[in-house]
Amino acid sequence: MARSARLPVLDPTALGAATPRTICLVKPPTLTAPRSLSYFGSVPSLGLAYVAAALREAGHRVSVIDAPGEAWSQTWTFPTAVGPLVAHGLRLEQLVERLPDDVDVVGVTHMFLHEWGLLRALLAAIRRRHPEVLLVAGGENASAYWEHMLRQCPALDACVRGEGEASMLELVAAWSEGRPLESVAGVAVRVDGRPTQTPDRPRLRTLDAWPRPAWDLFPLEPYLRHRGHGGVARGRSLPLLTSRGCPYRCTFCSSPSMWTTRYERRDPARVVDELEDLVARHGIDNFDLHDLTALLTKRWILAFCDELQRRGLRVTWQLPSGTRAEAIDDEVAARLYDAGCRNFCYAPESGSEATLERIGKRVRLPVLLRSLRGAVEAGLRTEANIIIGFPHERAADLLASVGLCLRLATVGLHSLSVMVFAPYPGSEEYRRLCEAGRITHDDLYLYGSLLRSAGSARSHHPHLSARQLLLLQLAMLLSFFAVQYALEPRRALELGVNLVRGREQTVVDQFLATKRRQLSRSLGEGLRRRVRAALALLPGGRGVPSRPECP
Repeated sequence: MARSARLPVLDPTALGAATPRTICLVKPPTLTAPRSLSYFGSVPSLGLAYVAAALREAGHRVSVIDAPGEAWSQTWTFPTAVGPLVAHGLRLEQLVERLPDDVDVVGVTHMFLHEWGLLRALLAAIRRRHPEVLLVAGGENASAYWEHMLRQCPALDACVRGEGEASMLELVAAWSEGRPLESVAGVAVRVDGRPTQTPDRPRLRTLDAWPRPAWDLFPLEPYLRHRGHGGVARGRSLPLLTSRGCPYRCTFCSSPSMWTTRYERRDPARVVDELEDLVARHGIDNFDLHDLTALLTKRWILAFCDELQRRGLRVTWQLPSGTRAEAIDDEVAARLYDAGCRNFCYAPESGSEATLERIGKRVRLPVLLRSLRGAVEAGLRTEANIIIGFPHERAADLLASVGLCLRLATVGLHSLSVMVFAPYPGSEEYRRLCEAGRITHDDLYLYGSLLRSAGSARSHHPHLSARQLLLLQLAMLLSFFAVQYALEPRRALELGVNLVRGREQTVVDQFLATKRRQLSRSLGEGLRRRVRAALALLPGGRGVPSRPECP
């Protein structure tokens, strides 16, 4: 089997390597809301794996605490002002106890806004146990929400903004050498007590020259065995990146604050090299592309498919995050299926041309519909994302989105996600609303993106309440699936069979299977709480301790 030449490894000296330090990277417990239509669960942290690899390559002693992976069957209740949420993985006190006694630096990944309440408590607990460590947060939300994080959590020393590898290396070096942390580009720290961001760090080039994700430091087997991944369950799955960044500027997306608009693409052969290694090491059957914009050009797609087929790897792959439609014509769709692609997500976001222009979504709906027809004919299981409730949307815009949903059903789309708009920190819509004084940074805002389909989130539309948006969301979903199953009754039958057999082929299957697991865990935890409370009421009863693992 042909192999490409080995690329140069990371140069620790060039990237500010310091005296080797003991560094522990942390993936916190996953927060879920079983009562919401949100259905994501615990997935391996690809960003943390990349940062771990860079730090280790530079000579540091690196370990990882993965809260879900190390206590997969454990759930517990995390109280919030909007009601209890379900946390999956190690409890905070268990996590803190697992930190190395000699740890110098602790880095915590922070991807989503709704995690901040839990992370704030975790960071404070780490500081109490290890008062001298350098405590750093990084990830999508840390890149955008850093000012609030540094104001609200005295325990936190710094936030890494954007790509983490080079900034984290230089931050550790500056701290080790006693230099001011504000001398490091691409971070946010306190200067004279005030949260301050340093100059942006240029984006990384030649992505394949950097170390691959350090998956050997993670407890992967629970994820691989128990469907811990971002896409449809098609076997033992891991996330993979073929690119970083996105050249577009959608106003609802926080990508520009994390990645800028620079788009860096990996070599198709290098991507398949990595995939081949994952198959050999971990028995991977499927991989999920977590790119922001995975399939941008027809030439790259065909080269990638050629490389996969030439190697003869019998794996499936999917795009759960959504991608552009322009490069996916009939020829490409057929090639994708032949090369193992099975699930494909489109991201039109709206059926209104006015809304698409306002949010910077440069998508042509006729092109998307043609692409969808080709994808369905090729055998791909398809999904599309729609957002409703933008502050500027009129009734005509919402009706256009309803019409698009029905049109997608007639063309053959398999699954539809309708989401209520939530202003993400770092996005253009968030900035506009902040400038207009229309965002209150309270707990309802903090958990809004997680609960936006539970009727308890705050509406940012001037005329529609959260309840009205919820009703519209449910009406759109019901109308879409009613039309789809009326036109394709075999799909309804297949859905029932898959649910009984525990098999996933579409995002609808994934949603139902995930919600069943979440509700089962939630009900089990509730029953155990009631039993403990009842025992505590018995004469002389003191209750029973919480079990570290749930069945």
